[in-house]
Amino acid sequence: MVAVRRLRFILVCALLLLPCCLRAQSHDFGGLLNIGFEQKITKGFNFNAEAEGRFNQCLTHFDRLKIGAAFDYSFLKKRLKVAVGANYLLYNQLGTAEHRGRIHGTLTYSEKIWQFKLSFRMRVQSTFYDELRSDPKFNPKTYLRNRLQFEYAFFGKPMSIYASTEFFLRLYKKNNHFIDNFRTILGWDYKLNQGNTIGLFFRMDNEIQVSDPENVYYIGFKYGFKNK
Repeated sequence: MVAVRRLRFILVCALLLLPCCLRAQSHDFGGLLNIGFEQKITKGFNFNAEAEGRFNQCLTHFDRLKIGAAFDYSFLKKRLKVAVGANYLLYNQLGTAEHRGRIHGTLTYSEKIWQFKLSFRMRVQSTFYDELRSDPKFNPKTYLRNRLQFEYAFFGKPMSIYASTEFFLRLYKKNNHFIDNFRTILGWDYKLNQGNTIGLFFRMDNEIQVSDPENVYYIGFKYGFKNK
């Protein structure tokens, strides 16, 4: 009798979990190319610019071009940094160009101990959609992004490794705020000289709590130049 009850319990649990197991998910592999520039204006105050190309569908499709600029200011011995910026986003939607704009504000706290660095970044961003080429239900879409990053710089060597995890909290739908995306990055940076840095990274974007969640895995290359 006990065995029968246990069997019934297992069957009920299996039936409850079945819809989750059968939920449609898509998986893709892509690539990222990133170029960044940083110019010191005054002590603690910098200008940043970046351009990024994104490929998906197993590197066979150009998905997005992102161009951005931002200003940041560091204080409290560079532990705290505030930044404001904007991006232009050009999407390739089934061969049709779709334009989007984005503004963001960021607050970052960092703590460095010997060769280790731990930082927490909080960002609020709003993305504005081109309603002539798309029909968004909400415009703009605003997110609160929270990223925790751990970095280790090798002693006596011009390179470092890092790992970060970030979640995207949806804010644009009233009374329905929830996390719908996680991003994880593992990376390696190499400092060529005083101003030039290259890097390789692996990024995972995973949607959750949405219908037909998308999981995309990227291999990325970046180049950065600092003029100080």
